[in-house]
Amino acid sequence: MAARDGWKIPPVQHPEGHPRRASWARRNIVTPQFVSGTVLVSVVISVADESRGLVNVFTITAVSVLVFWATDVFVQALAAEGREPDEPIHLRVSVRLALHRAKGLLLAAAAPLFILLVGVNGLRAGQNAYWAALLSGVVILGGVGWVAFSKRGIPWYGHLLGSLATASLGAMVMILKILLQ
Repeated sequence: MAARDGWKIPPVQHPEGHPRRASWARRNIVTPQFVSGTVLVSVVISVADESRGLVNVFTITAVSVLVFWATDVFVQALAAEGREPDEPIHLRVSVRLALHRAKGLLLAAAAPLFILLVGVNGLRAGQNAYWAALLSGVVILGGVGWVAFSKRGIPWYGHLLGSLATASLGAMVMILKILLQ
């Protein structure tokens, strides 16, 4: 997806034999917005009052993610416009680039919100869905860590350590929830 006047989304390098799915994951999942979004969703779920029901937790989480997503789009578009004083301003290009970069926040919310929605519809007990949504953040972050360290000449145990380090961000949120109860 290229934009005019030098503003373009950098191409992703595809190492030989690297599956297309992994390159999609690198572009869309191994991003600051996705990692921050996953932690954000976990924090919002953990501090939401689950005693008021899963609908409340789902709504608060979904609205919070949308607000943070809109904020991220705005801030990135604004930052792109303020780079150099003599550089021409292309608001449409800046917003398009910001929308592309900020999608990680929305992607990060998909699995936990789906799990909460399943719980809201009674397909899983409320408490189970609540804790499964929190645990999904840990699992997702572990997967992000694994993908981030793959194909970089790092041995499997380096992938594992990176995966555990990234997953620990979500685990800290779960520990916080347990301590606050």
